[in-house]
Parts: sequence; C-alpha cells; structure tokens
Amino acid sequence: MNIKHRARLALVSTVAAGAGLAGVLGVAGTASASTGQPNGFVVVTSCTSVQGKITYTPGLRTSVLKPVTAVLTGTISGCSNLFSGTIAGSGQFTAVLSGTADKNAENFGGTFTINWPAGSGFNPSTGSLSVTEANGLENISGTVSAGFETSAPVAMQYVVTGSKGTGTKLHPVVSQTYTNTQSLTLSRNEG
Repeated sequence: MNIKHRARLALVSTVAAGAGLAGVLGVAGTASASTGQPNGFVVVTSCTSVQGKITYTPGLRTSVLKPVTAVLTGTISGCSNLFSGTIAGSGQFTAVLSGTADKNAENFGGTFTINWPAGSGFNPSTGSLSVTEANGLENISGTVSAGFETSAPVAMQYVVTGSKGTGTKLHPVVSQTYTNTQSLTLSRNEG
C-alpha cells in the first residue's frame, strides 16, 4: 500500500469513528431530552402504569375559576428500578392538592405519597408537587423530600378518561378518572 492510500484509509476510519461517536452522543442527548430531565439526570425508578381517580371539592364548573381542593389517588404498576430491575406487584400514588381550577384549566400544588409495591422493599416516598394542564395533558412535577430517593425529581403526565358531572352549576365535575401518558419517574443527578 502506498502512503496516499494509507492516509485515505486513516481519514475514512477517523471520520467513521467520529460519526459513530457523534451518533452515540446524539442518542444520549436525545434520551435526556425525551425524559424531560435536565442534563445529568438519569431515571432510576419508573412505573409505566398509573390509573386512578381525582375528586374535587367544590366541584369544577366550566369557565368559572375558583379555589378547589383535589385528591388524586392511583394504582401504580409496571415499576422497575435501574439497580434492582423489575418490581413485581402494584403500589399506590396519592396527592392532596389545592389551587385555582375550572373544568378546562387548573393550577394545583400540594403533597404526595408513593407507596411502592411491597416486593420492592422501598420505604414510601413523600414530597411536594405541582399539577398544570396544557392542551389537555396534565403535567406533574415535584421533588421527593423524605423516604425512598430523597431529593429525586418526580415527573408524570396523564389525561382525564372520564368525568362525573358536566361542569354546570347544578352538575359540577366532582370526580374524574385518569390514566398516565408518560411513566411516573424518579431521577438522580449523575453528572
């Protein structure tokens, strides 16, 4: 092989390796962006299924914003942990919230408790969170203040699947059912 041919092979190899590295780095960047977590945060525990009910006091009315208390309960399953793997069974997610809301918009803050499936061996996680609505999607974000994964950011997204009440003065929405559209996640800052 002559020197020109070797130089071309070295250049092609370097470009290919660089493209491969860029692809790996690009995938890592995309994964971080898709989880909604800041750079350096890694999802360590997640539950793919969260379904339950939200009750409102007083009931929600259409286009009448007012102070409301909401209690959100749900069954969590499909859980896994980055270090211990799949977690069998189901647990419970509960949040007690207050804020201003009507049938079509809300802005809540409050506290939550996650009782992990019994087989996990994890202590309950408690903390504070907020719930905001955007284009029909309910976004939960918060932080664990005590228990399993203290200081971990918590995130989830859900949609309402049914309502009891129509939103009128005589028939306000007193409860709704929901299911998650993005997993319930707890993350750690690894970097």
